[in-house]
Amino acid sequence: MNTLESVEAILDKIPCPICLNSRCEANLSCDLPKAPCDVHALCGRCGYRFVVTNNTRTMEELWPQIQQEVQKSQCPECGDDQFSMEFLCDVKSEDCYFLVRCSKKGHYSRVSLNSIQYLFG
Repeated sequence: MNTLESVEAILDKIPCPICLNSRCEANLSCDLPKAPCDVHALCGRCGYRFVVTNNTRTMEELWPQIQQEVQKSQCPECGDDQFSMEFLCDVKSEDCYFLVRCSKKGHYSRVSLNSIQYLFG
């Protein structure tokens, strides 16, 4: 399988680093002669274009790291540091986000993309 085909096979599992949506399309970019081509993904929601390499991680690979990062914080309402976490996407707006719920009182809060964006680098 060539690089483009292998990327297309897992593209629906790779989150956009900007909006976390995984509705992307892949294309080959061959800008320089005699240089290897890059595979880029173009996010269908926000239009962000990013290079997909062998090191690009899927959501399943990122999940434990994101969960670990979220566990370092506390509930803004009650200070609880025990959370359950869900990844949600709104069908209408296609907005994707992490929602955490503290175990003590059940408060919900949305994880800011700014706080976990570096994990996608």
